[in-house]
Amino acid sequence: MDNAKYDTRDVKQCCGNKLGIEFRGGKEYNGWYCLDGKKAARITIPKGRKPVPPGTYKSMASQLKLAVGEFDNLLSCLMTRSAYEAKLRDRTNRVD
Repeated sequence: MDNAKYDTRDVKQCCGNKLGIEFRGGKEYNGWYCLDGKKAARITIPKGRKPVPPGTYKSMASQLKLAVGEFDNLLSCLMTRSAYEAKLRDRTNRVD
């Protein structure tokens, strides 16, 4: 878990630039990732430039339907948008 490396601004910028999520303001930033024209994943990011607590970091990862290690890769630029889309398609199309 690399939550100590990133603050809330870094997470917002990465999600906005890499995934194309547009955020709405309020008490915190809320944004949706759209896949095939449908809202597939919603993420909530606290406002400010503060370090991300471990629980919040884990919550943001699960909101994007990623494991914590995969979220680390997304933020450190090891995962591309197309790789994220492939993982999201796999997880949303899976029938258990």
